[in-house]
Amino acid sequence: MFRTIARVLVPVGMVSVVLAPLASAQVSPSLPNPIAAPNPLTTTISIFRSNMQDKIRKAADAMPESKYGYRPTKDVRSFAEILDHLAAISYSLCSSAKGETAPATTTGKVSKTKIVADLKGAFEYCDGVYLGFPDAYLNAPADFWGVKTNKLFILTQVANHDALHYGNLVTYLRLNGVAPSGGWF
Repeated sequence: MFRTIARVLVPVGMVSVVLAPLASAQVSPSLPNPIAAPNPLTTTISIFRSNMQDKIRKAADAMPESKYGYRPTKDVRSFAEILDHLAAISYSLCSSAKGETAPATTTGKVSKTKIVADLKGAFEYCDGVYLGFPDAYLNAPADFWGVKTNKLFILTQVANHDALHYGNLVTYLRLNGVAPSGGWF
């Protein structure tokens, strides 16, 4: 009987000793706590969006300007076109959530400096939108390219869209021998 119990408990105990520190390492004590924020729902979405936009900025900085025209196949956007698209959609979605016309932008920028500056401007514009939203306003009506929805849906789509294209950027970086520096969160 002792051997049967030992055969189960010893391996489980050994696995627990190895995995326990790894499990606790997954949660960062420096991670923002939206529960304590005045608007916890808006703050939660904003944390995710800010994280994605930080990763996108780092990707934009990491890719050499000579590789901004890179596209893995002719059927997909170039690295620069993805960044350009991210800026345009950020302006479009955030202005829609705010209930105003999107700021005018130019597409087809020719330099890394101009593309990164436009991306920064779009992300800062969205920062202002997220900071101005109380949770009570999240269910207010909004227009998502002709579809009636609420503000929460649009603000969630900004973060979702950023995450989707960050995946593209990481792939482009790796295909060009550049390691992304996005971090675990």
